[in-house]
Amino acid sequence: MENRQFTIEVALEFHRRTAAIIAAVQAGMWNNGVHDLLGYATDFAVGEARGRQTLVLKSRSRSSYMRLQWESILGDGAADRQLVDDAIQSAINELA
Repeated sequence: MENRQFTIEVALEFHRRTAAIIAAVQAGMWNNGVHDLLGYATDFAVGEARGRQTLVLKSRSRSSYMRLQWESILGDGAADRQLVDDAIQSAINELA
């Protein structure tokens, strides 16, 4: 991602993948018996060095902070996908 110019397509893909993360955590909570609506807030960096992105996820009684590098969220490699999957599972475990 570091070589890719920041365009509307990149911004939209970032939001699409963030929404997919939120949906995966919501489904995981539900499947684990926590039938709360997942709340969330984001804190993201912009510019050339976007760096670490923070996604705050909340159920009625618990919170989870997902911190992932911009490149991991938008990465297509196996290592990046595994980091995202691990972060999703960790959030599910914290919230369920």
